Amino acid sequence: MRLLKKLIKIKGIDNQLVSAKSKTNMLYKRSPIEIKGNNNLVNIDEHNQIYKFHLIINGDNNQVTVDRNLNGILKLIINGNNCRVHIGKDCVFRGCEMGVFENNSILEFGDDCIAARDSRIYASDFHTIYDIDTKRPLNQGTHIHIGKHIWIGEGAMILKNHSIADNIMIAARSVVTKDLTQSNAIYAGNPATLKKTNVNWDYRQYDEYLADLEAQSL
Repeated sequence: MRLLKKLIKIKGIDNQLVSAKSKTNMLYKRSPIEIKGNNNLVNIDEHNQIYKFHLIINGDNNQVTVDRNLNGILKLIINGNNCRVHIGKDCVFRGCEMGVFENNSILEFGDDCIAARDSRIYASDFHTIYDIDTKRPLNQGTHIHIGKHIWIGEGAMILKNHSIADNIMIAARSVVTKDLTQSNAIYAGNPATLKKTNVNWDYRQYDEYLADLEAQSL
């Protein structure tokens, strides 16, 4: 209990952290969770292999939902109200940071995604760009939608207001500044552009994958 009190800090009214304390739930081992605000709901499936999930919420009426088998290290920051974050099942994070910094924003991950070390996914900017004449802000962030079976390479960055189709590889250090609409493809560069089509990826290493493929052909 002392460990839980140290790691989990919740301040406000009607906040809920829903994640059953079971033998399969690694969330409570070493994951700092900080919630400040009211009526926030965090629902994390008890079946996971989380090494460290650093969650920070500052605001009201936000929802975070994580499906089964989340694996690895992830930092998620929400500074705003009425935001929604959903992470699908069987996702692996190896040191990724995600951020939502404007009200009513949405960040969604499909199933079976992997994000490598130092990858960054921001559904909002950290600052305002405005029109000189009207003074009106121009860079509102509203969403990021990431499809199923996406591989995000080391140091890659996905910027606000973009969607990514299923079965895509985003190369290391790439910066996504537009929708990636071609499935079964590799995107790379700054800004990320289409490099190769008619490809997909697998968690197995080259030799293991090849051996399994050859065994199937026997």
